[in-house]
Amino acid sequence: MKIREDLMISGNKIPNFERPDQDGIIRTLEDLMRGWPTILVFWRGAY
Repeated sequence: MKIREDLMISGNKIPNFERPDQDGIIRTLEDLMRGWPTILVFWRGAY
């Protein structure tokens, strides 16, 4: 899977997306970060 070029540049904003939390409630990235500077790392883990 290739990473989009516009997401690889430091300082670019990632699109606001929604994911369920541990209780199944849909949360947006914007809601969770509340305007704080954020580093977002995706880690697949050992599958």
